[in-house]
Amino acid sequence: MTFKSIRNVGTDTTHIPTNLPPPYTWTGAQSGQLRHHRANPSDFTNTSTLLIGHKATPFLVHTSLLTTQSPYFRAALTGPFSEATENTVRFDDVDVSHFQLLISWLYTGAVPPPYKDGKPAYYTLLHIYALADRLCFEGLRNAIVDLMSDLADRTNSVLTPSDTRILYEQIRDSAPLRNLVIDLFSFKKTDRLLEIHADTWHAAFLRDLVVHLKRPCEQAMQRHRLRMWCPETWHATRSCDNCRVVLPPRHGAVACDDCCLAFCTRCVDVGVGMAGWDDGRGKWEGGAEDADGGAGEGVARGKRKWEACKPWRGSRCRLYHEHEETERCGDVFMGR
Repeated sequence: MTFKSIRNVGTDTTHIPTNLPPPYTWTGAQSGQLRHHRANPSDFTNTSTLLIGHKATPFLVHTSLLTTQSPYFRAALTGPFSEATENTVRFDDVDVSHFQLLISWLYTGAVPPPYKDGKPAYYTLLHIYALADRLCFEGLRNAIVDLMSDLADRTNSVLTPSDTRILYEQIRDSAPLRNLVIDLFSFKKTDRLLEIHADTWHAAFLRDLVVHLKRPCEQAMQRHRLRMWCPETWHATRSCDNCRVVLPPRHGAVACDDCCLAFCTRCVDVGVGMAGWDDGRGKWEGGAEDADGGAGEGVARGKRKWEACKPWRGSRCRLYHEHEETERCGDVFMGR
């Protein structure tokens, strides 16, 4: 790739991509997920009773939280129904542990990552997603998408055969979560799964995966979609994802519109801005010296070579989020 093929947009903000995830605040929450609900005294005094499971385990939850986050509870607790009169809603077929995680998200805005035997328990996230879909918690569904994406990257793992059966038997066909799982399998090295898991994969999942692999897509054909990018302030700057050199404000850098990786022009010039498939190997390859024994341009070649372009990293909101009831992730920041 040459600089002639890259548009030099300088500081023109009209060319900043709109498919990037919102920035993370210092508290760890995404700004797009923060609730802008004006509190009033009744928010802290009025509660509703939710009876969960066959033992009718009671959950006393603030009514305003339920009605502002879910149109299902808004209709049930404020409409002409017996649940509104009794201020009680029963769910005999809901697992208590899954509902506890839903309530945790409702009050904290985050879902704790579930693990079993040191490995991500994706099946728990799938059950919560199905429950959130049933009860119309769109914000929770998007939070599950974010958590599953981060877990897959952090642990270099994907779903198991039994997880795919939950995905295709308990979650609606149009759920964007299916697209995320297909992309995880498409962009990650998953050949060892056949050796580790002897279970049967869901037939519809295998069909969708084959169709997705056969169909050309932008990320698979071009990998990184690079263009010129300039951080306008020190607050918005970051380091090169290859050599870790800080990219100063108003100095030309190169970024990928799809996965949010940024590279200095020096790294792109020597070719390290290109990407290969994610194979699970360490990203730090090579050394500080080049083939001739010098320490010059070898520094740029030896760092984080072959970082894969992952659509769930940069295009997460556009591809996998739903925003019929919640505000769209409108914040733009060239970062993860």
